Amino acid sequence: MNRHALIALLALIGVAALPIPALAQDVTAEVKTWSGQSWRLSQPSLEVFYTIVSKPQEAAAEKGDKTTGITHLTLGSVRRESADPSLATLNRLFGGSAPDTIQGHRQGQEITVYRGGVATQIPVANISSITFTRQPVRDSSLPPYVAATHIRYAADIALADGGRIAADYVNLGTAIIRGTTADGRVDIPWQDIEVLRFTR
Repeated sequence: MNRHALIALLALIGVAALPIPALAQDVTAEVKTWSGQSWRLSQPSLEVFYTIVSKPQEAAAEKGDKTTGITHLTLGSVRRESADPSLATLNRLFGGSAPDTIQGHRQGQEITVYRGGVATQIPVANISSITFTRQPVRDSSLPPYVAATHIRYAADIALADGGRIAADYVNLGTAIIRGTTADGRVDIPWQDIEVLRFTR
């Protein structure tokens, strides 16, 4: 065996002797909706949609503290950029004329639940399953034509370490569960989910 062949053989033996890292386990999510539909999603993620307001929407609703630079937020209105540095960044990016609103989404890493008014943030990676319950809000302050759809959500959450959290309130907001099936991508609104179970 010549010298080059011997070096190649030794290199091959060295590579074969290296430990091979275990393959990362794929996460799947089983989702059951209130309407009775079920999905098994691969590569599930919690996607949170948001809107950034960069200009006042209603001048009459604005209130600002000129001495401290603190802005009082009303429904979708922002008085000055000093209250939120991201707004100044937006205006720089858009040459001082950012659009009134910018919409986007990000991947949520945790959810916030409430028990007796105390907020608990739970990393999504620590959740084994969530079972939601819901009930109509009595004496809703919403207009009559939408009051019937005013629902309050609670949740029983099983954690990966075996613990449980019974939340008496969960604000589902504008989040969705996103994943893929054999037929393509599926986006399920958070408020449509009755049971969510992760398999890791």
